[in-house]
Amino acid sequence: MKFLSLCTLKDSFSMLPPATGRQLLELTLSWSDQQRKDGKILELYAMPGAKTTMAICEHPSAEDLNQTLITMPLYGFMDFEIYPLSDISHSMKASIESMKAAERMMPAGAREPAGVR
Repeated sequence: MKFLSLCTLKDSFSMLPPATGRQLLELTLSWSDQQRKDGKILELYAMPGAKTTMAICEHPSAEDLNQTLITMPLYGFMDFEIYPLSDISHSMKASIESMKAAERMMPAGAREPAGVR
């Protein structure tokens, strides 16, 4: 299952001594490189002008994603927004089938709004 993960540095990160902040960034860079090699991070982007990183992740479940995120060295200094992603073709096909089912339930004369033909 794919997830969009927005990870934003908390203000508390800027309060760390520079050497500690640098070490955490280096460790997190190595961590993210390993996650890419393991196929858990598919794409990773920095958002210019923001303290936010955007990642497309692949995990079998939200629980697995959570277990992975808590191993990130910067975990305690980040806020997360996680969104499950669905393939657009699959979603649209499901919507079309739902609309077809609704059409079958409507009386024949009510299928088209008045004045539309």
